Amino acid sequence: MLRKRGMIACAMPSPAPSLKAQVRSRILARALIVSANLSDPRRERSQKQHILEGMKPASGESRRHLSTSPFKPPPPSPPVEQFSVGDQVTHDRYGLGVVTGVEDEVAVVVDFGSRQERITTPFNKLYKL
Repeated sequence: MLRKRGMIACAMPSPAPSLKAQVRSRILARALIVSANLSDPRRERSQKQHILEGMKPASGESRRHLSTSPFKPPPPSPPVEQFSVGDQVTHDRYGLGVVTGVEDEVAVVVDFGSRQERITTPFNKLYKL
């Protein structure tokens, strides 16, 4: 909107958009960017590949205690309970069962009647009867 004052023409500033309008426009712009990125199959595939590459396998080992550490060393872990085929066991979630398979000290396969479960070490919820 131009307004003439004598010989000089000046532009009147339009009122600044409200905070709600600014936030709404930013949200819409971000939604458009995200939807454009999701619709690109090449980008989706590369994101999945990146996620899988970034994951590391879980380590059962704890960190070693340094002799110069001001903290007490952690207590030694209790020995892993040994199971053999035919042992009767109980599990906090699945109930009573019989061990049908043993995989070294890694896992045991237990038949709970209605289902078979592979339970890995540490056997926190599995007890021998």
